[in-house]
Amino acid sequence: MRVAVADVGTSSSHLLVAQTEGENGYRVLDALKDATRLGECLAPDGTLTAEGEDRLASALTRFRELALGAGAAEVRVYATSALREAPNGAAVAERMRERTGIYPTIISGEREGELTYLGAASSVDMGDDNVLLDLGGGSLEFVRGNATHPEAVQSLPLGSIRMTGAFVPDGVGKDAQIKALRQEVRRQLAPHQPTFQARPGTRFILSSGTAQAAAIAIAASRGQVGSVNGTQFTLTELANLLGRVTGTKPAARHKFPGLERRLDTIVAGLTVLHAALDMLSAGVVTVSEGALREGMLLEELSRFSSFKSGLSARQRSVLATAERFGVNPVHGQQVAQLSRDLLGALQEAGEDFPEDARSLLTAAAALHETGLIVAQSSHHKHSAYLIRHAGLRGFSPREIELIAQIARYHRKSPPRPAHPEFMALLPADQRLVSRLAAILRVADGLDRSHSGNASVESLIRSKNGWALHVQGASPLDVTGLQKKADLWEKEFGALALKVMT
Repeated sequence: MRVAVADVGTSSSHLLVAQTEGENGYRVLDALKDATRLGECLAPDGTLTAEGEDRLASALTRFRELALGAGAAEVRVYATSALREAPNGAAVAERMRERTGIYPTIISGEREGELTYLGAASSVDMGDDNVLLDLGGGSLEFVRGNATHPEAVQSLPLGSIRMTGAFVPDGVGKDAQIKALRQEVRRQLAPHQPTFQARPGTRFILSSGTAQAAAIAIAASRGQVGSVNGTQFTLTELANLLGRVTGTKPAARHKFPGLERRLDTIVAGLTVLHAALDMLSAGVVTVSEGALREGMLLEELSRFSSFKSGLSARQRSVLATAERFGVNPVHGQQVAQLSRDLLGALQEAGEDFPEDARSLLTAAAALHETGLIVAQSSHHKHSAYLIRHAGLRGFSPREIELIAQIARYHRKSPPRPAHPEFMALLPADQRLVSRLAAILRVADGLDRSHSGNASVESLIRSKNGWALHVQGASPLDVTGLQKKADLWEKEFGALALKVMT
């Protein structure tokens, strides 16, 4: 099933065309962005001008052509702040239906926040308590919720284009302008501060082009490049970036990676985000590439009974990736379960692992054979490449790299100084990769028959190493484990296997 969704914003309009992949995920087939800049086409009373209507009609016409050409039956379009606040918004929407065959449904700020939260929850790892800030051109949405659903939503007219026009019209950002803008953010947010204030364990999530631009620029200042989704930075790093761009002319900001498309609005956008996050006592924030249109896409896909809902971003992404690359589901699930059992037994015996070890090991186990779609020979290396470039959601760039390397070392050579990707890791991450790969090798060996019958009964530490008792292992499984216990013995000590009958 192929679906197409689009959102019409104050700054730009975006189309996504996607296809379901099994029960667990979707694959984006095409995407198109149109810099409609409707915020530039508002009359003094807020009505959308004829030029704005022409821009919108042109974008919707292209969206319809691309979506139908890709096999989608229709295009679902939601319009946000620009049309929502325009006195002639409803009339414009009706004229769009007549001119283009597409009716852009105008949604409330609260509805926009709910869908954006759904999109973010499908892209980054949410906790039990999360606060999302989604900064658009016309409005800033605040959403508080749990791992899957929003619980409180507030939309405020603090968008980057709106605030640029009101407080930083030249885009430079003088001290008095920044001070006045901060005061405006505090004034509007004050009545809602208790609802979105940080609590113990709160995760702050940012979505929007401004947030992604900030993530790219901050990562570049650390010497890092790669995926934006899941990138984290501190409020101090955001303040430092704001300090570097404030006072410079927009044309001089090309030297900052990520800011190229927001030269004139970046100062206002960063000021709004920093002022709001500071007021809410945020410390570290995570950037999500998933936002409104991804939420729309998931809602549209959920209409089909074959598409599962309720899975976390990590679960959905790992399962969909395994399906996409034809991983044997029985073997993948069995190795993941054996890996978790072995890790849990090691932890019970006193071995120390970081909090994210279980999640990283599970993902690597589920995806360790993705490389078979390329070739059997060196498929562990192919698996690492595919994991790096599969667009896994819910994981940070660092976590994706660790998953790729754990999967890469599930067979053949263990980590060595001659491997540049491994040596590029921090020492603590090198140790984690080696230890988790050792577990994965043993788990994979225990299902060498691909029968899914072996199970871990106990793992007991002894003065000579470890005694592993298993049920249901065939002679082929026993041989498989014995051949792949080398890294385990290096990391944890000798491993003696006993098959229970």
